[in-house]
Amino acid sequence: MQKENRGATNPQRFDTIVREIFAPIYPVIAQQIINKTGVQSGKCLDVGCGTGALGRSIAKHSDLHVTYFDQSVEMMMLTMDYAKEENLILRSDFLVGDVHELNLKDASMDLVISRGSSPFWVDWKRAYGEILRVLKVGGKAYIGGGFGNAELREHIVKTMNKNNPDWRNSFKDKVVLEREALPSIMLSLQPSHFSIIDDESGYWIYITK
Repeated sequence: MQKENRGATNPQRFDTIVREIFAPIYPVIAQQIINKTGVQSGKCLDVGCGTGALGRSIAKHSDLHVTYFDQSVEMMMLTMDYAKEENLILRSDFLVGDVHELNLKDASMDLVISRGSSPFWVDWKRAYGEILRVLKVGGKAYIGGGFGNAELREHIVKTMNKNNPDWRNSFKDKVVLEREALPSIMLSLQPSHFSIIDDESGYWIYITK
């Protein structure tokens, strides 16, 4: 199901930026997620995966089977190519769709992750509701954005600002709105636990179903 593209509109350009600028953050964030959640096996869903950089890092740092989920067919094709190149294909599934209507069974995932996608979701309550629906009881979600640590953040922001001073304009207002909305959304959805992480690793919401 292909919907209006609300995130990156040029998959090839996005892929180049991920490979040439953002690549060092994904192993760091993946290890932080595993350390925080304690989930190292079972099934993981990478929502708004883009080219699958975070999901692939999670797979390399654990025994998790990763389902890569994005609205873009072009992004998914790139993700499949990388999974093949990195010998992850046997622990990978690929699904194109809309986060507001995940084509997945109830209680089918042990871990849901997402970096940089959630500000572009049109209906946050519905999207987070879908994420909770597909999580198993006791399953974890780790969703948000960041660079892993302050050193990586400084380097990447400096590089991006030099290449394109307006690179944040497409999402900075959405980020603020989502952060303001999240506490009330979580209270209405009533997971068993949620907490906000706001430190040098970035801004993340950590949820337990």
